Amino acid sequence: FNMSISLYEVFTGKKTKIKIPSSINCDSCSGTGGAGGSKPSTCPSCNGYGKVRTSSGFFSIERTCSVCGGSGEAISNPCLKCSGTGLIKKQKTISVSIPAGVDTGTRIRISGEGERGERGGTTGDLYIFINVKNDKLFEREEEHIFCRVPISITTAILGGVIEIPTIEGTKARLTIPPGTQSETQFRLKGKGMTILRQDYR
Repeated sequence: FNMSISLYEVFTGKKTKIKIPSSINCDSCSGTGGAGGSKPSTCPSCNGYGKVRTSSGFFSIERTCSVCGGSGEAISNPCLKCSGTGLIKKQKTISVSIPAGVDTGTRIRISGEGERGERGGTTGDLYIFINVKNDKLFEREEEHIFCRVPISITTAILGGVIEIPTIEGTKARLTIPPGTQSETQFRLKGKGMTILRQDYR
């Protein structure tokens, strides 16, 4: 699942709900894949091995059985509703927590919320890939936040105190010394980006 979030949401973290396509057990065959409660039998093509072997001269090639798809079992009377897979598609809503400090490319794993395996197979994991949207005011470089602030020529020459925005949504006061040149960079300690916890990297 691809999720786009704002730079402010990166700073604070985000809790939200997402809708994802999911597979659930077919209610017609109870997930067996067989019509009328019939159960799978040993695949006649591979004799339950899941693979078939063909020989050509000195070479022997082994490939997944095309009849059973590698499961080793075949359904002689497949369920019409799920076409023998034992699964039907349904959309579900889950709650997710995006930790503060993530960046574009961060991958978050949610255990047990992925696709369910066919005919009673285990459920996989859901992966959320983060994309951070560009901000009109701030630019980010790792844990540092940069902001361009215009000042008057009078303040640049004589100095003064100005208010500047911060990523946390408040204002900070910054002292401009006399004779400040354009492109001068000032640092406000502790006003940068939240650092992502190590277990989420």
